[in-house]
Amino acid sequence: MAVVFAVARAGAAEPKPIVVEVNSSYHLRLGQNISRVSVGAGDVADVAAFPPDQVLVTGKRIGQTSVTVWFRNDEVQIYMIRVEHPIRHINDALVRAIPDGKDLRVQPAGNNVILTGLVPTVADIEHAEQIVKGYATAEGAQIVNLLNVAGDNQVQLEVSFAEVSRSALKEVGLNFWARDQGTQWTGGLLNPGSTPSGIIPALQQPNATDNLNLAGGMPIITSPLGATFGAVFSTAAGSKFPFSAALSVLSQRGYARTLSEPTLVALSGQTATFLAGGEFPVPMPQALGTVGVDYKKFGVQLSFTPTVVGQTIQLKMAATVSDIDFSLGLRLASVTVPGLTSRYSDTTVRLKDGESFAIAGLLSDKVRSSVDKVPGLGDLPVLGMLFRSTSYRREETELLVVVTAHLVRAQGDRPAVPGEDTLSDPSDLELFLLGTIESKEGRDPSRPKKKPSGKVGFAR
Repeated sequence: MAVVFAVARAGAAEPKPIVVEVNSSYHLRLGQNISRVSVGAGDVADVAAFPPDQVLVTGKRIGQTSVTVWFRNDEVQIYMIRVEHPIRHINDALVRAIPDGKDLRVQPAGNNVILTGLVPTVADIEHAEQIVKGYATAEGAQIVNLLNVAGDNQVQLEVSFAEVSRSALKEVGLNFWARDQGTQWTGGLLNPGSTPSGIIPALQQPNATDNLNLAGGMPIITSPLGATFGAVFSTAAGSKFPFSAALSVLSQRGYARTLSEPTLVALSGQTATFLAGGEFPVPMPQALGTVGVDYKKFGVQLSFTPTVVGQTIQLKMAATVSDIDFSLGLRLASVTVPGLTSRYSDTTVRLKDGESFAIAGLLSDKVRSSVDKVPGLGDLPVLGMLFRSTSYRREETELLVVVTAHLVRAQGDRPAVPGEDTLSDPSDLELFLLGTIESKEGRDPSRPKKKPSGKVGFAR
């Protein structure tokens, strides 16, 4: 194994050290008869003398030591020995493994090695480091990786979150109460969720002049279903059939749409994050009766790590869309903490420049229907609707997440900024007479910006 070395002589300049690779040997002929040799650190290198004038140096571990040689003419020479990693073999392995790399080079730095050069992709950086680790077997050896990736390796990710939610609700319920003219009997039919609290106080007052009895008329009973349209009927005291009835009806349709399109740029191999939403406080009970505050994020959250591999872009990304929902909350430390309704995806995909991919989709269709009825009477045709309460609810949700990746470069021109064409506040005429809340003027890039009047800033 070829190495470069120099031998020290009395009165000569300081020689270069004898360099030998770890776990390798080198034969050296000194040209004088050797009496004996002594090594400073035997765990770094081993030196064996072969008279009359030959020695064999064997590297044992990374480091540096000295060897003292006594000759038969009473001359003494000291040689420095440096044991290094197999740099030449590492460089050859890197060239074979990454033929498209440029200026790939490994340099020793004490117990460590420095890796420099250009590689085509980010994946080659990891491959080169693994190759060097296979050769740099010294205990505690570290690799200082200074490799760079050639070419454009900034990735712009465009993500589209599209969600449509539809809901439909239908509810019907009836409360009925009646009595005879002489108040000899009274009775009715109430829905399961209703209470007779609005009826009983009036029934306990037989006096026709009492206000609670509504001058002998029927008490007005409450609607059987809450948050519905209610129709209330009540007859006067002199009617042939005094009764009071409350009908609840509701037909409800809901529609909600969410569209968010965040755009984010990151260097290949680096992680970028994005949040369009906010944080809400959550009290956290702690020791000694104290209460701390923690914050939970909600909204559109995006995190992605791009890796450029040749002509493709490998994306590892996580996307979350969450909304505050008090129906999922709880009460903690006398504070109502809301819950979160979340849609989350975490995946790794590979795209080409400009391609799009649907990474997540959801189609949810929930139907809930319930009927509360009087046995037998609720099954009668037509008249059965008076003896039953019906509820029908349907919820439909569609969600789609689409990503588009581009290889991008920084541009010289400054892009337009939203709202930068608002140049001045509206005048009194525009504000009070015309209702204009802001004056806008088209931005002319060729027009120089107006300089402020008066002294501003600092002048040198």
